[in-house]
Amino acid sequence: MQYRLARPACREDWDVYHRIRQDVLLESQKYALEHPDEEDEPGHYPLLLWLDDRAIGTIRIDKLDADAAALRLIAIDPVLQGQGHGGALLREAERFACSLGCSKAVVYSTTEAIGYYEACGFNEDEWAECEIAGVAQMVKLLG
Repeated sequence: MQYRLARPACREDWDVYHRIRQDVLLESQKYALEHPDEEDEPGHYPLLLWLDDRAIGTIRIDKLDADAAALRLIAIDPVLQGQGHGGALLREAERFACSLGCSKAVVYSTTEAIGYYEACGFNEDEWAECEIAGVAQMVKLLG
């Protein structure tokens, strides 16, 4: 099994990207989720997690500043959750963030997922800006 992150390359890839996000983030979590055109936003990297030749997850990596990247909109296809793919997605995302020159990753976690991110090496951090109820800022040093 080979994992890799890649930008959606065609309309079919974008459809899968939005479907996975919709299924996980909107339907399961009841979050509002719009589908803005992310194809050409500077500093924002919408990515699919591929397992061999199948897209199984999504993430958007945003370069925050010279040394930090935010890992956002993390989702694994619901039928494949609980099989270790989320950890693989985070490892690939950390490599990608390092390739951008970042030395730390930031995740904005729901309170239910804090334990998961802690198990993946993230630590809860104080917010630099106004907190959002029910969301924790988690940070991990990379490298």
